[in-house]
Amino acid sequence: MRKAQKQKAEELVKQIEEAHDQLKKYMEQGSMQLAMQLLEKCQNGGITVGTLIEETEGEGHPTVALLEDYCELVYQTHESLSSAKEKEINSGKIFKLLKQKLIKIENSIKNDIVIRKEAVFLPYKASMWDSLESVWKAADEDPNCDAYVIPIPYYDKNSDGSFREMHYEGDQYPEYVPITKYDEFDFKMHHPDMIFFHNPYDSFNFVTSVHPFFFSDNLKKYTDKLVYIPYFILKEIKPDEDDKIEAMKHFCTVSGVLNADKVIVQSEDMKQVYIKVLMDATHNQSEAARAYWNNKILGLGSPKIDKVLNARREDYL
Repeated sequence: MRKAQKQKAEELVKQIEEAHDQLKKYMEQGSMQLAMQLLEKCQNGGITVGTLIEETEGEGHPTVALLEDYCELVYQTHESLSSAKEKEINSGKIFKLLKQKLIKIENSIKNDIVIRKEAVFLPYKASMWDSLESVWKAADEDPNCDAYVIPIPYYDKNSDGSFREMHYEGDQYPEYVPITKYDEFDFKMHHPDMIFFHNPYDSFNFVTSVHPFFFSDNLKKYTDKLVYIPYFILKEIKPDEDDKIEAMKHFCTVSGVLNADKVIVQSEDMKQVYIKVLMDATHNQSEAARAYWNNKILGLGSPKIDKVLNARREDYL
C-alpha cells in the first residue's frame, strides 16, 4: 500500500472513532433514530476502508477480517436499537465494544500494512541511461519499492523554438530493463514518491526539448521528491578555482537544478562548486541559504561511474 493510501485508511478510521463519540451522546439522549443513521455511516465507512485495503493488499488480509467483524457488530447494534426500548439500551457497553473493535483495526493498519514506495525514472535518450541505471537497480531490488522506467519523447527544435521531429527511444534499452510507456502511466493517480530525471533544461535547450509535460517545474506537481541526476560528468574542479568555475557555472543554474528537491552530483568538491555558484546566482550569502543548498545538493557520485565499475568485460565485446 502506498503512503497516501495508508494515511487515507487511518483518516477514515479516525472519522469512525469520532462518530462513536457522537453515537454515545445520541444513545444517552434517547435519539435512537439519529444513532441508527450514524451506525449506518459507520458501517459504510468500515466497508470503504475494507475495500481500499483489499484492493491494495489482496483478499484475506487480517485488517479486512477485523473490519468485517466490526461491520457485523455495527449491524447487530443497529438491529438492537431498532427493536429495544430506551431503558434497555446500555450505551456505555455498546460504546466500549465498538471501541475495542476499532482499536484492533487501528493496530492492524499500523502493524500489518507495509508502505510501498514508487520510484519513477525518466530517461529521454537511451545512450544516457547509464546516468540513472544504478539508482534504478537499487530501487528495483528493494522489495518494498515499485520502480518504473518511463522513457520520454523528445523533439528537435526549429530556430524559432518550435518543435520539429519527435523521437522516442523506448525500444533501445537493455532487455533486463522493463519499460513503461509514457502515455500509459497516470502520474496524477500514481503520484510517485520519487521521480528521477536527467534532462535539466526544460524550455531552455535550443536544439532539442523533452515534451513540456516532463519539464521539471511540471513534474514537481506529481511527486513528493523530484531528484535530478546529471547525464554528464564534468572535469573535477576545486571550489576555489574561479576561472574554471566560470566556464561551467551554467550547469549549476539550469531549471532542473532549481526545481529539484535533491540534486546528485559527482563529488563533494563538485557539490561545493554548485553551492558557491547558486549562492552567487541568488545573491544570498546567508547561513540559511548555505544550509538550504547544502541539504539539496548531494555529492554522492555519478551513477555513470557506477556503470563503469560494475560492468563486465563481455559488455564491451
